Amino acid sequence: MSYFNSAPQSAEVSFFNSTEDFSELLALTETLGLDASDPPTCIIRNLVVRGLRFNLLDWNSPTADPNASPIFMVHGGAVSAHTWDLVAMQLARKFRVITPDIRGHGDSEWPRDGDSDHHEMMEDLAAIINELELPPTVVVGHSMGGALVMRLALVHPELICGLGIIDFTPQSNYPGLAAGKIRLFDSLEHYAQRAAKYGDRHPDELAYAARYELLQRLDGKLMPKHDPRHVMGGPDPEYYPGTPEFEDMAAAEMPALVMWGSNSFFVTEQKCRRLAEVMPLGETSVIEDAGHQLFLEQPEQFLRAMTDFANRV
Repeated sequence: MSYFNSAPQSAEVSFFNSTEDFSELLALTETLGLDASDPPTCIIRNLVVRGLRFNLLDWNSPTADPNASPIFMVHGGAVSAHTWDLVAMQLARKFRVITPDIRGHGDSEWPRDGDSDHHEMMEDLAAIINELELPPTVVVGHSMGGALVMRLALVHPELICGLGIIDFTPQSNYPGLAAGKIRLFDSLEHYAQRAAKYGDRHPDELAYAARYELLQRLDGKLMPKHDPRHVMGGPDPEYYPGTPEFEDMAAAEMPALVMWGSNSFFVTEQKCRRLAEVMPLGETSVIEDAGHQLFLEQPEQFLRAMTDFANRV
């Protein structure tokens, strides 16, 4: 197997800012009209918790408020921590931002037994937060990551001072991926073309994302860089088995932001508003003219909403 991005190969940290990948991120940031000046520092490191090796990115800046709560961002299924790069760079100007690759995804280890049950994945997140000795944290999850942070809020509320659920609700509209099915692509461009069908994303951003979301097999074909045994929640054929229901989230007593894209195929406005309403401190934010990958389609809108929320918790 071969990879298209650099990642640390040991316990030593890697300085993302000094890589060619980071230069491409700066160019993309400028293309999309975001601030590329004096970028925050990002280190990439391996962390071993619960018997697995996890890859994570840790963003920080001299301008960050030392009294502000960190932001811990959990990516969705079949992508990686780098899906947050565009917005993590901007948020890190004020907050420390940590983005891990969840088990079986990106540059984190695949569990030998293929166990990617959502409960285990949620406990991974709790272990990472504890290992980093983070104070109560703003925890944000997109898509499948939203399902994981919902569980985290109910099982480990002491770790969370603010909860962001991004384009995910109980009873989502997307059926998930079939277990064991391996999607193959001929090139990075082929993958980007397929991904373009699921949202209005800039071609340069799609090309950047492809570097982190694919690996090359020995036969030259490209496949998503995640464990194909993972079916968005484990071996149970039910979609996202064990995801908290709307009524369960009434026990999540921390400030909570439910955000969705106005054009998302994944959720409905009715379900998003219902989720926010059942949580005692729930609120909503809709990102206009955006689909499921709303923070990549409309990053400025996302950043305004997320910054405002993080400032208040």
